Amino acid sequence: MRQLIKITTAALALTTGGGLFGQSSSLFVGGNPPQRRPAMVNGVQDNLSPYISQTSISAVRLPEPRQFAMHDLVTIIVRESVEAGSESTLDTQKDTTLNGTISAFPSIRLKDLANFQLQPSSMDDGNPQVNLNMSKEFQGEGEYERKDSFTTRITARIIDIKPNGSLVLEARKFIQSEDETVNVVLTGTCRTEDITVDNTILSTQVYDLRLVKDHKGELRGATKKGLITKFFEFLFNF
Repeated sequence: MRQLIKITTAALALTTGGGLFGQSSSLFVGGNPPQRRPAMVNGVQDNLSPYISQTSISAVRLPEPRQFAMHDLVTIIVRESVEAGSESTLDTQKDTTLNGTISAFPSIRLKDLANFQLQPSSMDDGNPQVNLNMSKEFQGEGEYERKDSFTTRITARIIDIKPNGSLVLEARKFIQSEDETVNVVLTGTCRTEDITVDNTILSTQVYDLRLVKDHKGELRGATKKGLITKFFEFLFNF
């Protein structure tokens, strides 16, 4: 009998004392969650919730935030596309009419001009009349459309770490194939949490992105306008 009482008392203590924290069918679960010290997994503090740690056997602890240092390398995936277009129409018309009479006009003679003098004209034939009519009409239409895209992968170096943890990146790439050279320079600022586990980041996640691509060589020269073409375009620029 005493042994049965001991077993019953122990069961009640486990049920009411909070030794086991299980799932309840009630919508109002009372009591506080079990308090415990964070466990250590491979020397790293386990940040899982106490509920998950005690009830799940398959929970995976989130990886610790990666720490970056000066001159660490980060791969930037550049996928930039710029599209611009505009259309304009202009229609103007102007009419001008001028009527007048010249009542006084200087007499232009070489002798007077040599002495830096001007003499009044007698205007024996009467005052000349001035009648001017001018009409101007202009119509113009313009359309502009341009699409640029640039895709590449380039490795950047951390050149500065801001007080809030943001990283300042700088990347350079130089490619030369015979007489063709391509020089790419990229700078910008990013957040550490935007860098993926495979050490990459998209160019669209980089703040103050500055991307300069300089292409020189025969291929680039074949697409440029010559001096004569530029001269005639400047001369007949209308």
